[in-house]
Amino acid sequence: MYAGIVRVFVINPGSTSTKLALAEVREGRVEVLERVEKPSRPGETPLEDFESRLPLVLAQARAWAPFSAIAARGGLIGPVTAGVYLVDEVLARTSLKSPYGYHPANLGAPLALEAARAHSVPAYVVDPPTVSEMLPEARVSGVPGLERQSRVHALNLRYVARKVAKELGKPLESSVLIGAHLGGGSSVALFLHGRMADATDALLGEGPFSANRAGTVPLHGVLSLIQARGIEAARHLLAYRSGFLGLLGTDNLKTVEENLADPETRRVVEAYALQIAKNLAAFAVHARPDAFFLTGSAARFRYVVTRVRERIEWMAPLVVMPGEFEAEALASGAARVLTGLEEVRRYASGV
Repeated sequence: MYAGIVRVFVINPGSTSTKLALAEVREGRVEVLERVEKPSRPGETPLEDFESRLPLVLAQARAWAPFSAIAARGGLIGPVTAGVYLVDEVLARTSLKSPYGYHPANLGAPLALEAARAHSVPAYVVDPPTVSEMLPEARVSGVPGLERQSRVHALNLRYVARKVAKELGKPLESSVLIGAHLGGGSSVALFLHGRMADATDALLGEGPFSANRAGTVPLHGVLSLIQARGIEAARHLLAYRSGFLGLLGTDNLKTVEENLADPETRRVVEAYALQIAKNLAAFAVHARPDAFFLTGSAARFRYVVTRVRERIEWMAPLVVMPGEFEAEALASGAARVLTGLEEVRRYASGV
């Protein structure tokens, strides 16, 4: 167990870069001391991607050493409970083999394990995107054998939920909070006394549309799209050429905000705000929320925030914490384990 300051080396692999940070945590407060973003060219396989990024991670770790632990963004590792997971051979191997699907975040665990071995410190992943704590009745979709899935921005959402609960003077475990992460993708989650009891599926599942993703769409339209274009072309359209990009020709929300005088732009932005508000309000049927919250880069879109606030604040206050706090969330999770505030979890692969 550690006392005083905990220093954490943070690894966050993305599609075109690897974000690295050095953070200090003192009495629960996180300060990011250093940040670097290294351009990364994805390999043709997860193993090639891992091998191309490992040297830059190890070099930066040497430059910033010493530190108490390593915390990495978790990947698609199958349904798990929220929390901090020790990175071991099983977790690293499963992440790299990617039986649940591949995302560059899958590289976080194996990169962290190699760096941890080099520096003789523990490595962790925190609240991976496949955190699945939905209530049994929330999983039912109405189609036999097709359950609703929880694939959300769990890391950022849970970290912000803790911050919002603290602002309200309550622990997360006794709060009811409903939050939306608004970024390149959008996801909405209900935190019911600490449990992520309901959530949207941000990976071509449901929820508000975003910069270039479709969000919830009419099923008959999806079937027609597949019939006309084929499955792969339809998937590409829904995942990469929809949302603001498909509707307005740009996925730059600053450009969208500057063009609000245009009637079609205003109509699409109003639709975006409406979909966010509808998704937040839908989860309020579980329990009366103490607060709603918005986070992610698109939470800086002031007009959208205003319109969402106007629609939902009759139910509960809206707290806005724009930006992404992934480095802070990862460092905070590692520090909670090292200081004895949270028990570390062990990953058990289902494959």
